[in-house]
Amino acid sequence: MKLHQIKALVAINQCGSINEASQILHVTQPALSRSIKDLERELGLTLLQRSYKGMSLTEEGRRIIRHARMAVESMRRLQIEADNIHDMAVGEVAIGVTSLTAMLPGFDQCLADFQAKNQRVRMKVVEQRPSHIVQRLREGTLDFALTSQQNTQRLNLDWEALHRIQGAVTCSASNPLRHSRSLRQLQYANWISLDEVDDRSSQFYQMFEVNDIPAPPKVIECASMLLALRLIKSADAFMTISKIATAQNTVEQMAGLVWVDIEEVIPDYPIYLVCVDRHSLTSPARDLFYSLRARLTQEQT
Repeated sequence: MKLHQIKALVAINQCGSINEASQILHVTQPALSRSIKDLERELGLTLLQRSYKGMSLTEEGRRIIRHARMAVESMRRLQIEADNIHDMAVGEVAIGVTSLTAMLPGFDQCLADFQAKNQRVRMKVVEQRPSHIVQRLREGTLDFALTSQQNTQRLNLDWEALHRIQGAVTCSASNPLRHSRSLRQLQYANWISLDEVDDRSSQFYQMFEVNDIPAPPKVIECASMLLALRLIKSADAFMTISKIATAQNTVEQMAGLVWVDIEEVIPDYPIYLVCVDRHSLTSPARDLFYSLRARLTQEQT
């Protein structure tokens, strides 16, 4: 199979039509259709089908597409690395962070120092939930990530533990249940979760799991830290959060919130640097990876 065939499959899946995909790839529609037919014949699979919405993947196509995306992304990174070696083009580093790791002391300064030394390198920092970060790493759209999730998704990824951050439960000072001492007493209270409730690797899920307590039924999933802090007050809700996250927020955002002295175990937030394979990182990504590791490790000593 050829790279242009794989690119054709990825582009049609992204666009939903051969017409738009042909414009993006700057090839004619007949040439694009021929590439897909050749790829299907070589694989012995039907990858695309027409529907009222346009072109969509078949079941076989859905199983193939992740590998196709990774192949296209790997070739893009290969070109970037070759250009870096020849010092011909601007490099690029894409990093994933969570709402917690984005606020780690020293992280922003490390990015600033790296940019000052590598002015031709374009940096992209994407804040997402941990489960989404893992997916993007596997798809190849992130070089590496600084994540804060429980260690339950290690397959096919390169993880390095940096340290752990203490977790706690917070609520509004006006919350009528603020003096509760057990998660069992708060099982039917309102809760805010920064992660997906059914994500087994999330700190929210683990907090109830390790204490053998059913997860609360009334939960608002909110990926925005700033909005979550406001919802704690307006919804009389509780939230599990790291001490470092509250320390890094402004006084105005945290005003009126109190810690809840919970008797059960509140899991720590583990901090990891994670990628597919650190030895396969492009030169700029590898430099930043090790700079971050050194800086963040130093901050904890």
